[in-house]
Amino acid sequence: MVLLLSTVLIVSFFGIGEAGDIDDLIVMLQRSDSQHSSTMGELRKASDDKTVNALMNIVEGRRDDWKLQISAIRLLGDIANPLAVDLLIKVVTDPFFTNECPALKWNGIIALGNFKDDSRVVDALLYRLNEDTLYLREAVIQSLGRLGKREALPYLISALEDKHFAVRMSAVRALGEIKDLGAAPFLEKIVKDEADPLIREEALKALTALTER
Repeated sequence: MVLLLSTVLIVSFFGIGEAGDIDDLIVMLQRSDSQHSSTMGELRKASDDKTVNALMNIVEGRRDDWKLQISAIRLLGDIANPLAVDLLIKVVTDPFFTNECPALKWNGIIALGNFKDDSRVVDALLYRLNEDTLYLREAVIQSLGRLGKREALPYLISALEDKHFAVRMSAVRALGEIKDLGAAPFLEKIVKDEADPLIREEALKALTALTER
C-alpha cells in the first residue's frame, strides 16, 4: 500500500503545473525512511528536463532545509542531466550559496563525478582539492577518478604523498580508474616502498588495471 501510494504521487507529479510539481516533489523527498528509498528510485528514472528543473528549484529555493537540498542534489547527480551542471558547480565552489555547509559541498562533489562530458567539472573539483576538511578532499579525489580525465593526473599523483591514509588510498584507486600509463612509475614506487600493506595492495591492483587496459 505504501509503495502504491508513493507511485501514485510520483505519477501525479508529472501531470500537474510547475508550482504543484515542486510542492509534490518536496512532499515525496520528505517522506519517511520506509518510503524514501522507493520514492528516490522512481525519481531517478525520471531524467526529463521537467524533473531536473524541479529538483534544481528545490536546491536553490529551499535553503532553509539543507536535508531536502541534499536529497535533490543526490538525485541530480544520479540523473546526470547536463542542465544541472551549472548549479552543482555553484554548490561546490560558491561558499555563499552553501554557507560553507560541508554536507552540501560533499554531496555536490560526489554528484559532479557523474558528469563526464562537461569539461568544467574537473576545474570545479580541483578548486576544492586543497580543502582542510579531510572527507571533502577524499570526495574530490573519488570524483576525479570516476570522471577518468587525464588532466587530473598530476593532482592525484601529488595526493599520493598526503599524510592521511584515506586521501592516499583514494588517490591510488582514482589512478586505477583513470588507467593512464603516466601513473605507472608512481604506483610502482608505492608497491615497493609504501609501509601500509592495504595501500600497497590497492596500488598493485591499480597498476594491474593500467597494464591490462
